[in-house]
Amino acid sequence: MFADENISLECPYCGEAIYQPLSWFQKAYSTCPVCQKGLAAGQFAARVKEIEQALDAHIEEMVGGARKTGCCGGKSSCC
Repeated sequence: MFADENISLECPYCGEAIYQPLSWFQKAYSTCPVCQKGLAAGQFAARVKEIEQALDAHIEEMVGGARKTGCCGGKSSCC
């Protein structure tokens, strides 16, 4: 679902930021656009998983809505 979300991760070789769609970091093999060294999906797997989980949580929050507590704990009769 989030394959087209742009993210930025550092190249493990040159340390420069790589700004690409999430799906780019999931490809079996890529090349760093800065240093031209080969990159494997496994080098980014842990970080990509964290990002996907954060995006999922954000979507769930937007769809489900944050619980409104307000000054009276969400009761209709308020202060």
